[in-house]
Amino acid sequence: MIGYPRPDPAKLRVPVREVPSGQRAAARFCRRGSALARVERCGAGIRRGVTLILPPARGTRQRRPRILLYTAVAATGGAEVALGTLARAVDDRHGERYEVHVAGVSRPMVETIVGPATGVATHVAADGVRACARLLRRVRPDLLQVNLEVPWGAKHMLAAGLARPGLRVVAVQHMAIRTTKLLPWLRTRAMALRLDAHVAVSADAARRVEDFYALGRGSVLVIHNGVPAAASAAGLARDPRDFAGVPAAVPAGSRPAGGAARGLVIGCVGRLDRVKGHDVAIRALAKLPGARLVIVGSGGERQALRDLAAEVGVADRVSLPGWSERVPEMLTGFDLFCYPSRYEGLGLALIEAMLAGLPCVASRVGGVPEVLGECGLLVPPEDPDALADALARLATDPALRARLGTDAARRAGTAFGVDRMASAYQELWARVLASGRSPRLRVPAPKP
Repeated sequence: MIGYPRPDPAKLRVPVREVPSGQRAAARFCRRGSALARVERCGAGIRRGVTLILPPARGTRQRRPRILLYTAVAATGGAEVALGTLARAVDDRHGERYEVHVAGVSRPMVETIVGPATGVATHVAADGVRACARLLRRVRPDLLQVNLEVPWGAKHMLAAGLARPGLRVVAVQHMAIRTTKLLPWLRTRAMALRLDAHVAVSADAARRVEDFYALGRGSVLVIHNGVPAAASAAGLARDPRDFAGVPAAVPAGSRPAGGAARGLVIGCVGRLDRVKGHDVAIRALAKLPGARLVIVGSGGERQALRDLAAEVGVADRVSLPGWSERVPEMLTGFDLFCYPSRYEGLGLALIEAMLAGLPCVASRVGGVPEVLGECGLLVPPEDPDALADALARLATDPALRARLGTDAARRAGTAFGVDRMASAYQELWARVLASGRSPRLRVPAPKP
């Protein structure tokens, strides 16, 4: 057998076609008569697992690699917004390279995250192994990328993807938390070790996932989420339903220092879930007379937050307008941005606020310090007193507010842009598609 090094598919003018292991499969391809096949055949025998590089059959067109982006979450949050941003960015800027599809368990949610007037195909499948397998057979992707809100999520799609021959599977971790249940831990680790690529949205999240699930250091890559430039508020139509209880936007240059002409408006954006720490913001508001708090988001904690606001005596100063697709416009109505999360993989809403030029106060958790850097104030999590002190400091120091807002906008625009995120994922996809699949049965031991 004459051995040849495997060529780089990115430099080939013909597609790579991988042949299943075995002499019969290899011989069947050899009989097609391509020059390289004849060279591979001319040795003493045909090795098992041989890969042949063959020109496309006559009369066929080379199609773009098909990428399926999948989420198993039925509610819209930061992870789903990031998935939609990636799909639109790749379709708009690099549609000639990749064919992007988006799938989920809820039709309204899928249509919401993809948005109208895009060339991205959408699909819906029930959350079950058989339904996921049927979806994969119907779409026939070359690469499946699964958005994970928690590390043990989307187990049915991951199992179906890993079992499908030839399919490359990538997982993206948005919330690096551990499970204390043995069975989910074993299942999560077993599937993670068999992925073709494993991504986290921050260095902190990558390190935590590696440690929590014993995957080995360096096994999880880091690709930050990107946020599109905020649309001009003047150019958007206002829907009154999105702004119930939200003050009218005041241009940044004309805002009174410290909110002297109107109460200081503090904004929060995020799913109404305990992990987001909105209850901490409400308790901090009780220590800031005259200030108002607007929490934009939806979720199961709405009534609990209303009850807490009434309990601490700030019910008339807390607004819960629900989720809105016009977050960039709503940010122009805030003086300060508050991000009191108990944990964040990265913090997409925080990046949006930074991009809008808002001075920010956030919890020192997860990937938040990685995002905010020196462009805002960090406080300990679950500490209403520290949060109130930081907000009061910004309220009484307009020069500090202006400096932090300017620095935050500059940092968000350069470090967390959509083009940077889309390019990083495309480089990853090209590398994964050009490489052999990771072992699905026996996997090598993780690196310490």
